[in-house]
Amino acid sequence: MTVTQFLVALALGAGAIALWINFRFPKLAPERLVTAAMHVVVAMILCSAVVPHLGDLVPETLSPVMRAAVVTFLIGLPALVYALLASIWVILMAQGAMRRYR
Repeated sequence: MTVTQFLVALALGAGAIALWINFRFPKLAPERLVTAAMHVVVAMILCSAVVPHLGDLVPETLSPVMRAAVVTFLIGLPALVYALLASIWVILMAQGAMRRYR
């Protein structure tokens, strides 16, 4: 498996988890568009500013492969799932707003 194939599989898996969370727990979704947009902003900040620095907290004593796995699955995957879930919420809010103008 190449790196590109792994990243595509990781993104598809994160998307599937985000969709599952959205349909399994519909009450988690915000009720207002402003709140959903704030979730997107928080997810963007989390993915771009916080996640890269959390990788530094993983102990150097781990092997490089184990370190990469920990960073990918315990830090990167939850952040990606949250970002996709927040995006799903905004899309659903936009669809609901469009229904009113039919």
